[in-house]
Amino acid sequence: MFMIDLGAESFYTVLGVAPTATAAEIRQARDTLVRELRERQRREPTRRAELEARQKVVNTAGEELARPAKRAVYDQDNAHLRFFTVRDAAAGIFTDRADRVEVLYTAISDHLRARGVTLRPRSDLDRDDFTADMTPNSVLDGPIG
Repeated sequence: MFMIDLGAESFYTVLGVAPTATAAEIRQARDTLVRELRERQRREPTRRAELEARQKVVNTAGEELARPAKRAVYDQDNAHLRFFTVRDAAAGIFTDRADRVEVLYTAISDHLRARGVTLRPRSDLDRDDFTADMTPNSVLDGPIG
């Protein structure tokens, strides 16, 4: 699942669940996040207050969404946040390994070009300058007709 962060935070994005998640999925997401936050509090004592505050937000979100009556009220009161919830997006693109490689290649190439690195074309399909190519080609160099 991919998340799109547009700046608004709903209880669904806090927990990282879809609006269609079941109560069990919501509880599981809450419990997982709370465990992770408690572990981070132990490892990062200097950020304890920040992590405790985040844990309270996660617990509140989990309690609201895991109870059907409270969830219905939350959904009604926060209908404007539907645009900012977790959704499956573009997941179909990345089911094929070739698509993943293509996306990675494009990202790396763009990064290198932005740094001023000149890259060789992957194939003739990516080329636009053939002035130095004098290789004979019977189809292109042959008689017309």
